Amino acid sequence: MRKLAHIERIVSLEPITGADRIEKATVLGWECVVKKGDFKVGDLCIYIEVDSIVPDTPYFEFMKERKFRVRTIKLRKQISQGLVLPVDILETHIQDFNEGDDITEILQIKKHDPQAEAEAKEVKKRTEKYPSYIRWLLQYSFFRRMFYRFGVKTKNFPVWLKKTDEERIQNIPNVFKQWNGQLCYYSEKLEGQNSNYAIYKPKKFIDRLFAGEFYVCSREVHKVTESNNNWWQVARKYDIENKLRKYGDNIAIQGEIVGPGIQGNIYDFDELKYFVYNVWDIDKQRYFNFHEKMDFCNLFGFETVPILGEFIMTEDMTVKSMLDKAHGKTVISENSCLREGIVIRQIKDDSKSFKAVDPIYLLKGGE
Repeated sequence: MRKLAHIERIVSLEPITGADRIEKATVLGWECVVKKGDFKVGDLCIYIEVDSIVPDTPYFEFMKERKFRVRTIKLRKQISQGLVLPVDILETHIQDFNEGDDITEILQIKKHDPQAEAEAKEVKKRTEKYPSYIRWLLQYSFFRRMFYRFGVKTKNFPVWLKKTDEERIQNIPNVFKQWNGQLCYYSEKLEGQNSNYAIYKPKKFIDRLFAGEFYVCSREVHKVTESNNNWWQVARKYDIENKLRKYGDNIAIQGEIVGPGIQGNIYDFDELKYFVYNVWDIDKQRYFNFHEKMDFCNLFGFETVPILGEFIMTEDMTVKSMLDKAHGKTVISENSCLREGIVIRQIKDDSKSFKAVDPIYLLKGGE
C-alpha cells in the first residue's frame, strides 16, 4: 500500500511575502503552508500527501469544504502541496514513531483514485451477487481457476504483471545524489487511463487449462470478457493480441489510453489513442531498458509516450529544477494544453524511475 501519511521532519521554514500568520515549510521536497509558530526546523511532523482523502472526523472538520481531499492549493501566491500536522494528534505512543514511519492506516487515510474506486465497487457488487455456495467454493484454487476462466467478466490484477506507480520527486529528494552521473531520459506523463496488455502462457498444464493467453487489464483488474469498454476497444483498434503473439514469448506492454470520455478529453482527440511507456518481460520479471523498449515498439508498431529528452543526472540538481522541467505544453496534440508532468527513468534500467507532476497543472484542476 502506498504511503500517504508518514512521519517526517521540518527541513526549513521561510516567510511568505505579505503574510503574517502563515509561513512556508519544506518537508522532504514538498513545500507546504503552515501556521506561523506551529513548528521549528528539525521538528517531527505528520505529512499527508496530495490526492489523499482524510477521514470525516472532528479533527479534520476543517477539510469538509474540500470534501476531505488534500489538493494542491495556493495561499498568498505560495503553492502548498499536502498537509503538515503536529505529531501530537496521534495522542498515544508518540514516542514510538520515528522519521519515515508509515501512519496511513492509523489515520485512516485513503487515496483519491476515482477509477480504482469505481472498479473496486464493480467487482464487489458482482461478487455479492454470487450465490453463497459459489462464494464458499472460491476459497479453493482449482475452482477459482475454472470460475475466473469461464464465469466472470473481471477479476484481480495478475500477480505476474507489475503495477506501475512511480514515486513523486518530492518524496525522494536524495535521488540526485543516488543517481549522480547516470544517463537519464524523460517522457511526458499523460493524463488518461492506465492499461496493460499481455500474452501469457503458463508453464504448468493445469494453469494453461484454465488461463487465457491474452490479457486485457486496467490498473486494478483483469478485463476477462471482450466488450466495448475502452481497454478492449484499444486492443482491437491496434491489433494488440496478434502483435504481442508475434514476439513469441510471454510479454506485456503498459501504457495510457487517452481520448473521448477520459479525463475531460484534455487533448481534444476524436478517437481513443494508446501510448506505451513500459514493456515488461514476464518470464524474467524485468522491464525492457530504453533501447530495448524503443526497438520493440518500432518493430511491432506501437507508439510510445513522447520522449522529451536525455540528460545526465547530477547531485546539484533539485526538486525545483525537476518541477520546472515538468512544466510545459503537451506535445501529443495541437490543443496546447498544459502537460501533467514528466517521468524520469535511467536509460539502462527502466525500473529506476520517478515522476514530477507540475504543481501549476494541479492548481488548474488536473487530477
